[in-house]
Amino acid sequence: MDMPTQEEQDLVERYVLKRPLVRPDTDIKKAVICVTLFIVITAITGFGMLFLSSWVGISSSFAEEVALFRAENPGWFYTIFFLAWYFICGMFAARSAVIGAVHLYQHYAPEEVRRRCLLMPTCSEYCILAVKKYGVIVGLILTWYRLFFKCRGNIYSIDLP
Repeated sequence: MDMPTQEEQDLVERYVLKRPLVRPDTDIKKAVICVTLFIVITAITGFGMLFLSSWVGISSSFAEEVALFRAENPGWFYTIFFLAWYFICGMFAARSAVIGAVHLYQHYAPEEVRRRCLLMPTCSEYCILAVKKYGVIVGLILTWYRLFFKCRGNIYSIDLP
């Protein structure tokens, strides 16, 4: 990383130390309702897929092996199926979940913790921008790298995702 100019350092120092902290509104009731709806809708669609697959009766060697496994190990089959289904559906909701977690941090973290970041935008703002721009996996990797390798020392600098 290039050494920032003194002007950039002064700009970021003013940004980090003097700006008003934004405390996003967090509604726990809304979050609980969203999580409950996600679980219910995912369960209903999962049961619908199971019903549809047994009703259609797809004939292939893989489907026959799955049907045999399902008949011999119903508990394991349903456990594996629903864990996989919740993981697949969860990937679609992961962006909102990560951004919601960052908003919870921004809302409840004390001011002295939130002002430790020496970069512009701050690490929590960077996480939201990176997840929106690159997706959940790459955004979280970039955020992790920034938290543990770039956000150290005593030099203020600008670092955009």
